[in-house]
Amino acid sequence: MSYVSNGRRIRVGDSVLLEGDKGVVICDYEKWECLSGYEGWLTKKELVGGGFLSSGVMIETAGAGMVHYPEEDDEIEFVARAGVGLDDDDQGEHGH
Repeated sequence: MSYVSNGRRIRVGDSVLLEGDKGVVICDYEKWECLSGYEGWLTKKELVGGGFLSSGVMIETAGAGMVHYPEEDDEIEFVARAGVGLDDDDQGEHGH
């Protein structure tokens, strides 16, 4: 899943803005990754109403709490990359 505004891949730990509300990407359901301490959000247990979280990202925000985006959305604005786990699929980051 990528940011609509710049095409960079959304990564766990990224700082983002959701309609002006500061947040952090805590889970990536497509890569089945999460920040340390949030492992409970990676679950195959059935949710109320059926199904489970299997796509998109979960973002923890200051104002709205946990927000799940199942697909790319222009509401998710990139602010800063966490300084860990970078690889070279970001545009321009490694000069490839």
